[in-house]
Amino acid sequence: MKVADYVLDRIRQWGVHWVYAYPGDGINGMLGAFDRAKGDPEFIQPRHEEMGAFMACAHAKFTGEVGCCMATSGPGAVHLLNGLYDAKLDHQPVVAIVGQQKRISQGTHYQQEIALENLFSDVSEFVQICMHPAQVRHVIDRAFTSPSSPARSGCWAARPVTRW
Repeated sequence: MKVADYVLDRIRQWGVHWVYAYPGDGINGMLGAFDRAKGDPEFIQPRHEEMGAFMACAHAKFTGEVGCCMATSGPGAVHLLNGLYDAKLDHQPVVAIVGQQKRISQGTHYQQEIALENLFSDVSEFVQICMHPAQVRHVIDRAFTSPSSPARSGCWAARPVTRW
């Protein structure tokens, strides 16, 4: 099983059946996993990453379930902010999966590299970058649980794991 397949399997176990996401190079491994998942969770493509975050928040508001959105690294991650602030301020459970540059590029000011921990620190209760496949289960579980759960928003970055 590939790491990306495991990610989708694990979020499905947490009750996520729809992920609002806009494709990009930083999440290509995840996009392949959606194809192999055969619609559960379902990949729903909005017109823009920002709308994906708003859709995840609306999903949480209208269903009482955790909303989930996903975006690529750099500008894609930045575009999630408005929707994640909506989730934070309305106390809605939303988890964002965000791409990031490969480990070898970290800290080199590589194209579209941003400090995700800093970017999402005000809007999320949990931000973590997975650096090793063994972390994935624990990071996903922490993204879905917290002391203030279920009124929370969380974020975790998926990209630096080398093989998706």
